[in-house]
Amino acid sequence: MDCNTFKEQIEKAPVASRTQLQKIYLYMTAGDAPLPEFSDSIEQADSYQDVIDAVYADLNRKNSLLWAECAKFKRRNWLKYFEPKMLIENARMKTDGLPIQFGSGVMLAPTGSRDNIANLYVFASKAFNANAADFVTSIGGTFTLLDYKFCGIYGLYKYRGNVILEEWEVEREPVKVDSAAR
Repeated sequence: MDCNTFKEQIEKAPVASRTQLQKIYLYMTAGDAPLPEFSDSIEQADSYQDVIDAVYADLNRKNSLLWAECAKFKRRNWLKYFEPKMLIENARMKTDGLPIQFGSGVMLAPTGSRDNIANLYVFASKAFNANAADFVTSIGGTFTLLDYKFCGIYGLYKYRGNVILEEWEVEREPVKVDSAAR
């Protein structure tokens, strides 16, 4: 397909998807011509979905803003392409988020899902594509999450039933604590 066809398909896409598709189009083109690194992806495609699939399949681009937009477009599980420092899977929740304990205070880390099961990913700084997740806030100090004591400053993100912590400034590695001793 050529860029005009790509653009026409985007204009006919569901209204809720158009803004994101237009961003993807702008990242891949200059004027109405594909950027050289994307010409094959566009020309060999039959639909905008084929273009998105081609970009998403190119793991050499997994740290790019374009790749993040393509991963978010269909809400794909992109976390499997990055290596976390820590992963706790299938944590059961009684509330709408994972409780983070700060002394006597509690904050709920949203998961981006209504499920009662969540995963916690902890990544080193810049070890995942933060553009593909939703930034929530930053947290700092000493806090406990899923029976691990953290000490430092972390970025907090959510994505489809997952809580993601990105290490910004860590004083020490997380330590397992006895849940009865808290």
